[in-house]
Amino acid sequence: MSDSAFRIRLMEGKDIPSVVSLDRQVFDDPWPESAYVQEIYFNPSAHYYVLELLDPARTRAWYGHRRGRSARLLGFVGVRVEGTRGHISTLAVRSEWRGERLGEVLLLTSVDQAIRDGAHVVGLEVRVSNHVAQALYAKYDFEARSRLQRYYANGEDALYMQVQVRADPGTHQRIATQLSALLEELEIDKSATP
Repeated sequence: MSDSAFRIRLMEGKDIPSVVSLDRQVFDDPWPESAYVQEIYFNPSAHYYVLELLDPARTRAWYGHRRGRSARLLGFVGVRVEGTRGHISTLAVRSEWRGERLGEVLLLTSVDQAIRDGAHVVGLEVRVSNHVAQALYAKYDFEARSRLQRYYANGEDALYMQVQVRADPGTHQRIATQLSALLEELEIDKSATP
């Protein structure tokens, strides 16, 4: 762990204020604090993870070209699995840390969790204007299945994207291998991951 720059771990109650703050910075229609309380304390089918900075001085040397890198909570993701259907309910990365593949780590962590919980498919909603996120999801075989009219509070449509994770028996191994390689490459503490 001392060699790691970042850590990904299950969200705890103490994380909720920071998660809510980041949620408000990232999304036009953030969740209320009560939603996170409900999810992490009372929803046994939900798994929420936070990605945090362990060594600000070390990462400043790597990523010092960007401002505002003092926050410890860099991102979060939530996934629920009910029966054979997984749903990524939220995924956010602090704006100044985008483009560093941290969103990819969060995505793979949630898909890996969903597969381990028995999901055959994993879905999510994404803004039609968010082409960067859509490209990331497509990289991992998510396909647009439908368009949800006026899905977001500001009236913007969403794409519902989904990936089949049980159609190919090697899918889980590929996801787990890609996640492990990415955690190693980015020096993210993986002892706290599933």
